[in-house]
Amino acid sequence: MVQVNLFFARHGQTDANAQQLLQGSGLNGPLSTVGRQQAAALGTALRSEDLDMVVASGMERAMETARHVLSHHQGLTMSTDPRLNEISWGKMDGASFKTADPFLAPVVSRWDSGNFDAKIEGGESINDCRRRLLAAVTEILKEVKEKGHRNVFVCMHGRVLRVLMAALVDKDMKRMSRFTHTNCCYHHIRVDVVGDIDLDEMVFEAVRIDVRDHLKSLEVNRPETVDSV
Repeated sequence: MVQVNLFFARHGQTDANAQQLLQGSGLNGPLSTVGRQQAAALGTALRSEDLDMVVASGMERAMETARHVLSHHQGLTMSTDPRLNEISWGKMDGASFKTADPFLAPVVSRWDSGNFDAKIEGGESINDCRRRLLAAVTEILKEVKEKGHRNVFVCMHGRVLRVLMAALVDKDMKRMSRFTHTNCCYHHIRVDVVGDIDLDEMVFEAVRIDVRDHLKSLEVNRPETVDSV
């Protein structure tokens, strides 16, 4: 049995975040100046963790954030997996929150009621995201088991972090909203890896949720740096 620490982080701020745009997988911009400061702070916060593995989604904002973490861990390389990408908001990807709200609010309400197949036209549902996220995490944990890794950093996105944490920790997608986040926060969870990798049977312990102590001196309390989605 190997006890594994998983650090699931959200990427740093982008210009789309600062402009209060609904930023899904259809937008692939880099970090803003503030976002780079946040990513540097995240890297410093995790530099004492003896990371064995660094993984990012296939999106530039997540990869750029992960590179700041990677810079403190010599000898490691970063792998990417597009299955960790942010949810697609379909025809509302890139719209302002004000413009998107008449389309977004009813979908989120259906999710809260347990309809996880609901989605904006052209976009993804929670079930769509859950399937690809769990497939990606299964592969990560298979590699962890094979190589004896103990500390893994994964850089992702706001909504898919909610999906993944609810699926792993609570086993209840209705509890997504409790997993709050801001740019460059992270969740620390712990799991014992033994036998076959079956996420439904494994117990994922939330050690710390929405850790943002490292961001206190930065501009992270402004509304545009916190996503409600």
